Amino acid sequence: MIVQNINRRELFQFGLRSLGLAMLVTASGCTGKGSLQALRDELLELRERRAVPGPSVFGLKDLRGVIHSHSYISHDSNGRPEDFLRGAREARLDYLVTTDHYDEKIFAEGLSGTYQDIVVIRGAEFPLGCTRKRGIARRCASILGFGFDPFPGEVFSPHGHSKSELIAQIKDHGGMVFLGHARGVPEENFFALANGMEIFNIADTMREQYLAFPEFLVDLFVTQQEYHEELLLQVIERPNWLLSKWDALTRSGHKLVAIGGNDAHQNMNLFGTQIDPYGLVYKILNTHVLVDYTKANSSSQQSAQNILTALRHGRSYVSFPILCDPSGFQFYAIDPSSGKQVAMMGDTWTDLPAPDLVIQIPRTGAIEIFKNGVPEFRTVGHEVKYSSSGSGVYRVEISLMLQGRWRPWIISNPIYL
Repeated sequence: MIVQNINRRELFQFGLRSLGLAMLVTASGCTGKGSLQALRDELLELRERRAVPGPSVFGLKDLRGVIHSHSYISHDSNGRPEDFLRGAREARLDYLVTTDHYDEKIFAEGLSGTYQDIVVIRGAEFPLGCTRKRGIARRCASILGFGFDPFPGEVFSPHGHSKSELIAQIKDHGGMVFLGHARGVPEENFFALANGMEIFNIADTMREQYLAFPEFLVDLFVTQQEYHEELLLQVIERPNWLLSKWDALTRSGHKLVAIGGNDAHQNMNLFGTQIDPYGLVYKILNTHVLVDYTKANSSSQQSAQNILTALRHGRSYVSFPILCDPSGFQFYAIDPSSGKQVAMMGDTWTDLPAPDLVIQIPRTGAIEIFKNGVPEFRTVGHEVKYSSSGSGVYRVEISLMLQGRWRPWIISNPIYL
């Protein structure tokens, strides 16, 4: 895997060099259209086998959303509010967290509120530092802050405070801090200061796969964008390093909430073809939150607070809905003697005896239970009741079979026993 820290512009320039090849392939009539159609057919079959999920055992509503999205306020995006709102509707989002690179315009022009049933939560992204200054191993992390009350820009300036002080300022104003591009976090102490971390970032994954980018562009242009969605499936892979790091932190006592980072910019346009439209990038990766059903459709301010409360608690999971709609996924603990539900994602349960763990998914898949980061149980099905083996940090990964191999679909936040 290539880990050089090339940016989107460099990735795009690299891709331009593949256009000549694309033209040659087009002229020769040699395309991958047949295999892409086979992939589409298999995806449709995968989605059609999804069952209608039952109600949440805790009476909570599953809201799908995107965290880490940029607009024209950022220096590297020209996206307008109407663009990302349209993309959010295309992806059937319930909420969207914007995290433009810090600029005082965020507080004057950034959207905040409910727009046609889409809750927009305003935030900002700040540079945190890099693991190395140069070289192919260079990775740079960021602070994603959101949910804060508006306050003077100079108080929020990344240049007026140390990174630790900036994190404290965000929290003091009611906000939460998540670590973006978490492989680049330069100092371990930042993990202890944060509410959570990205366990997947689409832009990072694309950069790591940049040698495959010319082939992606060739197929995109040869098929005239007909299989844009299928081509982007190559982005989906299990984030081994990030999951290992997150597991190490949670088992050592850091209750870090995992989120997905779309890092959407809609800034790669080639001859009128949008390579990374908001709607498609939003469909690849979602962070689901489970909120009180009776409050989910209340005022915009309360809806935002419900979402933020669920995220803060870890009552959430990460999914790749481009494979199949995961809504209806449930992971909770029950008292083995009474069958009563006693804990769900984000909860800590200390009573004895140790509870049973229940996993339910809306279609058959590979269900794997991890304890303290170590795989403990695996089966294929759509529902599991598992007797936990004592105290530990338990989480779940669900995979779906596609083209002969298992693809990551759902990654839960833990239950702490």
